[in-house]
Amino acid sequence: MTERLVRAMRHPRFKIWGHGLGRLLLRRPPVECDVERVLDAIAGSRAAIEINGDPHRLDLEPRWVRAARERGIRFVISCDAHSTRGLLATRYGVMMARRAGLTAADVLNTLEPEAFVAAVRPS
Repeated sequence: MTERLVRAMRHPRFKIWGHGLGRLLLRRPPVECDVERVLDAIAGSRAAIEINGDPHRLDLEPRWVRAARERGIRFVISCDAHSTRGLLATRYGVMMARRAGLTAADVLNTLEPEAFVAAVRPS
């Protein structure tokens, strides 16, 4: 799985690593991979990492978010909403980001719309 993820992160059109390790709390463990190598691959690209606030996912866990931040990787915070009510889970993503020590400057979706589009526009 490590090789698959590293290859994906290095693809020039890849922009955001969503659903990070794919865990579902109490139902499915995170995928087994060398997260450090995956983070190194992302650090060498324009990609960002999703912090997923869905209460069933809460992925990536704060230790990996801190490790990514140390590498200069940017983030997006999402709630994995499948309905308008699901938007309420955004607060959990924000809490996870804060717990990992992120500031608004680390999070792409705090940018003005034009700057966000430029940050995620394919090269």
